[in-house]
Amino acid sequence: MQWLAALCVRRPVFASVLILSLTVVGGFSFTQLGIDQFPNVDFPAILVTTRLPGAAPEQVESEVTDKIEESVNTISGIDTLTSTSSEGVSQIVVGFNLEKNADVATQEVRDKVNRILPLLPRTITQPTVEKRDPDAQPVLTVALTADKPLRDITEYADKVLRRQLESADGVGQVLVVGGRQRQVNVWLDAERLFAQSLTVNDVSRALQAQNSDVPGGRIERGAQSITMRTRGRLESPAEFGDVVVREVAGHPVLVRDVARIEDGMADAGTLASVNGDPTVLLQIRKQSGMNTVAIVNGVKERLAEVERTLPSGYRLRIVRDQGEFIEASIESVQEHLVVGSVLAALVVLLFLGNLRSTVIAAIAIPTSIITTFGLIWYMDFTLNMLTMLALTLSVGIVIDDAIIVLENIYRFIEEKGMAPVEAAVAATQEIGLAVLATTLSLVAIFVPVAFMSGMVGRFMQSFGLTMAFAIMVSLLVSFTLTPMMCARWLKPKRIRVGDEAHAHDSKHSKVFGPLDRTYARMLGWSMEHRGIVAALAVLVLLSSVPLFGLVSVTFITQDDQSGFDVSVRAPEGTSLEATQLMANRITTAIRRIPEVDYTLVTVAGDGAGTQNNASLFVKLRPIEARDRDQFAIMAEVRDSIVAPLAAQDVRASVGGGGGPGGGSGVQYVLQGPEITELRRYSELLLAKVKTIPGVVDADTTLNVGKPELSVRMDRPKAADLGVPLTEAADALRLLVGGDAVTTYNEGGEQYEVHVRAEADDRNSEAAIGRLPVPSRLGPVALENVASFERGEAASDIRRLSRQRQVTVTVNLLPGTSQATVQNEMTAAAGQIGLAADYRGGFSGQSRELNRTATAFLTAFALSLIFMYLVLAAQFESWLHPVTILLSLPLTLPFALLSLIVFQQSLNVFSALGLLVLFGVVKKNSILQIDRANQLKEVGLSTRDAIVEACRNRLRPILMTTLAFVAGMVPLVVTSGVGSATNHSIGWVVIGGQTLVLVLTLIVTPVTYTLFDELREKRLGVRAVRWCTSRLPGAEP
Repeated sequence: MQWLAALCVRRPVFASVLILSLTVVGGFSFTQLGIDQFPNVDFPAILVTTRLPGAAPEQVESEVTDKIEESVNTISGIDTLTSTSSEGVSQIVVGFNLEKNADVATQEVRDKVNRILPLLPRTITQPTVEKRDPDAQPVLTVALTADKPLRDITEYADKVLRRQLESADGVGQVLVVGGRQRQVNVWLDAERLFAQSLTVNDVSRALQAQNSDVPGGRIERGAQSITMRTRGRLESPAEFGDVVVREVAGHPVLVRDVARIEDGMADAGTLASVNGDPTVLLQIRKQSGMNTVAIVNGVKERLAEVERTLPSGYRLRIVRDQGEFIEASIESVQEHLVVGSVLAALVVLLFLGNLRSTVIAAIAIPTSIITTFGLIWYMDFTLNMLTMLALTLSVGIVIDDAIIVLENIYRFIEEKGMAPVEAAVAATQEIGLAVLATTLSLVAIFVPVAFMSGMVGRFMQSFGLTMAFAIMVSLLVSFTLTPMMCARWLKPKRIRVGDEAHAHDSKHSKVFGPLDRTYARMLGWSMEHRGIVAALAVLVLLSSVPLFGLVSVTFITQDDQSGFDVSVRAPEGTSLEATQLMANRITTAIRRIPEVDYTLVTVAGDGAGTQNNASLFVKLRPIEARDRDQFAIMAEVRDSIVAPLAAQDVRASVGGGGGPGGGSGVQYVLQGPEITELRRYSELLLAKVKTIPGVVDADTTLNVGKPELSVRMDRPKAADLGVPLTEAADALRLLVGGDAVTTYNEGGEQYEVHVRAEADDRNSEAAIGRLPVPSRLGPVALENVASFERGEAASDIRRLSRQRQVTVTVNLLPGTSQATVQNEMTAAAGQIGLAADYRGGFSGQSRELNRTATAFLTAFALSLIFMYLVLAAQFESWLHPVTILLSLPLTLPFALLSLIVFQQSLNVFSALGLLVLFGVVKKNSILQIDRANQLKEVGLSTRDAIVEACRNRLRPILMTTLAFVAGMVPLVVTSGVGSATNHSIGWVVIGGQTLVLVLTLIVTPVTYTLFDELREKRLGVRAVRWCTSRLPGAEP
C-alpha cells in the first residue's frame, strides 16, 4: 500500500478525485437507505391455523393438531414444532433451521397439510399456511372514536378507512380490532320450530337454496349475444323472512313464521378502549422487508388527508407508533456520531497543537463514514440500531489509521527536519506495515461476527460487515488522502531564537512531555523487574474468574421505550364484557400515576379470541418530561395495582414495550404426556421459582378451570327415535353457537347471514334441552336423547415437539442476572422429581442466551485464529503475533470490572463492545513491535530497540486510544432513547480501554524481550547441537 501513498503524494488531484467520488456515491446512497429498528431478517417459521368451530381444546388437539403435526414432522430441517389447541382453533408453528429457505419451507408445509385434509373433520375451515413474519407486528395503531353506534363506527373503519390506508405505499394489511361488523341475524324460536315441525337444518338449507344468482347461459340473436341469469338473491334483510322453508297442508311456512329477522351486528370478538372509552382500532402492518419509518410517515400523511373528509363527530388518534421510537433512536445515534467525531478530532489538536494536523486527521471520519453508506446500500442493509451503532463505534477506529500516519509524518517533519513531501512518503513507508496489520487484524475480528450462527447471528451480520467496511475505507483514506494532505498542508515548524536545542523535540510539549517522561521511568523500572511485571499480568488475568461471577448476564438490555404492556387474565369463564370492565378499572388506577399519558385496552386480541385475556398498553410521557424511568413506574404498577389482583384469582404481568429490548424474561418448559401431572410439576416449580431474588410476575401457561357443559348423547334412545348423532350435533352447533349460512349483498358490499336460537332458548341447561334436533319422525327435544354434565377443562393445550407442555415464565427486575436465574431454575427443576417420561428445558430468549454465548465464543475463537494468521503473514514470524495477542486476555478483567462498577450487564451488546475492545487493544502492541523490529534491523539490541520503539510510538498510541475513548463518550453521557443499549456497549469499551492501557504499555515490551531471549536460547541450543554433530567421531 506504500506505493499508493507515494502515488497520491505525487498526484494530489487523483487522490482528491478518488476519495471525493467515493464520498459522493456514499452520500447519494445515504438518501436511498431505509430506516428501521433492526435489520430485515427472514426467519423460516411457518404458522398453520385451522378452525373447528365449537370444538373443545382436547377435541381440536386430537382431531386436528395431532394429525397436522404428524404430517409436517417428516419435513427435513425442523428446529422446533410447537402448537396451541384452544376452543375452536388449532395453531401450529413449525420453526426451521435458519439455513432453510422460508418460501420453500412454506410450500413444503402447505403440501403436507393438503395431503391430510381428507383425514380432518369435514366442518373445519380451510387451514391457512403462512410465514410467521417478524414484520407482522403492527407498525402503527390508530383509534377511531365517534358518538355513534359501534356498528356504524366499525362499518366506516372497515369499508372506508381500512381501504384508504391499505392503498398507502408499503402497507401490507390493516386489521380492524374492537369493532362489531354488520350482520343479518335470523333468531330462531324453539317453540315455533316445534309447532311447524321444523329444525334449524331445514331453515339453514332453505336460506342457502333461495338466496343465489344462477347463470342461465347465453342467447344468440343474430349479431347480438345476451347473457342470461336467474336472479334469486334477496335484496333486503326483511326479504329473508319471506323465504319459504316448507309447505304444510298446502300452506307455505316462511322463515318469519319461526324466526325474527334483524339487520344487526355480529357478536363482539374483540373489544378495545382508550382511556376507558370504547374505540375501534386499525392496526397497520407493513409489507415484509419494507422501511418501517417511511411506511409510518406515509400512513400519517394519508391520515392527514383522511381527517379532512371524516364525517362529523368522528375522531382519529394514533395510539401506538413503532416509528416514533425508531426515529428517536436513530437520531440519538446520529447525534452521538457527530459529537464523538468532534471529540476525537479535539484529541489530535490537544496532542499536536496544530490546527492543520487536526483537520487532516478529522477529515478521515466523514470521508470514511459517508463512503461506508455506499457499501451499506450495496449490501441492501438499512439504517438501523445495529448499523448505526457500528458506525458510531467506528468513529474512534477510522481516525486511528489517519492519526498513526499523520503523527509519523509530523514526527519526520518535526524531529528529522524533512520537507513535507519527502516526509509524507518516507513516514508512510515506515509505518505502513503496522497500519496494514492493525487494520486487517481488526477486520479479522468483525468478519466472523457477521457470520455467527443462530438468531443473533442473523442480526449481527449487518453490524459486523458495516464495521469491516468502515475500517477498510479508513485504511484507503490513510494511504491516499492523509499523506497527500500532509504533503500539501503541513509546514515545517518555525524555530525561534534560543529554541534551537529543542526545535525538533516534541517530547518537550506541555501535554505530551510529562507523559513521556513518566512513561520512560515506568518502562525502565519494568525492564529491570520483568518477573514482577509478568506475575502482575498473570494475577490480573486470573482475576477474570471471580469478576465473571459478579457480572450480571442477560440476553439483551432493557431500554426505556416510554411505554409498557400489562397482560391480564381474568378467571376462566369470564365473559368478554366483564374482562373489559376489569381491565378498565385497572387502567383507571394506572392513569392516576403522573407520568402516564394514556392507556389502551384490547380484550381477546391474542389471535385465539381468548375472552378472559386483556392486553393493556400504558403510554408514558417523553423521557425528558418525567423524573422517573419506565422501570420505576412499572414497579409501582406491579406492586400497587397488579399485585392485589392475585386475591381475585386474576393473573397479571408487567412487561416491556413489546419490542426487542423492551423487557427481559425467562421461560422454562416442562414436557410430558399428562396435563394433570404437568400441572402438579409446574405448581411445584412455580413455588420454588417465586423465591428466587429478582424474579417477578412468575406464572405458568397452563390455564385450567374453564367451565364446560358436556352434552352426552344416549345412543339407544337416539336410535329408537331415529336421531342421527352428526345431524343432532350440527343442529346444536347452529342453535347455540350460531354460524353463517349465506350472505347478503348491498351497495357492492357483502355481509354474513347468521342463524341462531334466541338468547332465552340457549341461556340455560333447561332451555338447551328443549331445543329441537332432527329425527326421522320430525324434530325431537334434545333432552329426550341427551343428558348434560358440568365440568372444567383447560382453555388451551400447548405442545412442544408433539408432547404436551407447560411453560413457567418469569420477568426479571432491572439488574437481575438472567444467567443466575436460569441456573437457579434448573436446580429447582431438579428438585421436583420429574418422572422418566417428563423433562424440562429452556425456550425463547432463555434458550437463545445459551446459543448466543456459544456463537460469540465461536466468533471470538475464529477472530483469534484469523488475527494470528494475519499478523504472522505481516511480520513474517510465528512468534511476534503471540506477543501481540497476549494483550487480549489482559483486557477481559478490566472490561468485566467496568461492567460491575457502572452496573451494566454482560449481554449481546456489551459482548460486541468486548470484541471491539479486543480489536483496538492489540493495536498498541502492533505499533510497538513493528517499530522495535525496524530498530533491530539497524543494529540495536532487543532491549534498546523495544524501549526506543515504545517511546517513539507512545504519542500515536495515546492519541489513538484517547480519540477512540472520546468517540465513545457520547454513548455513556446521554440518558435519552436507547441509552441502556448505548451504556451497555459504551462503558465496557471506555472502561476496558482506559484501564488496560497502562498495563499493556509495560507488559508488551516485557513479553517481547522474554520471548526474544527464549528464541535466542533455542537457537543457541540448536547451534551447539549442529556444531557437536560435526566434530570428529560424532555419530552421523
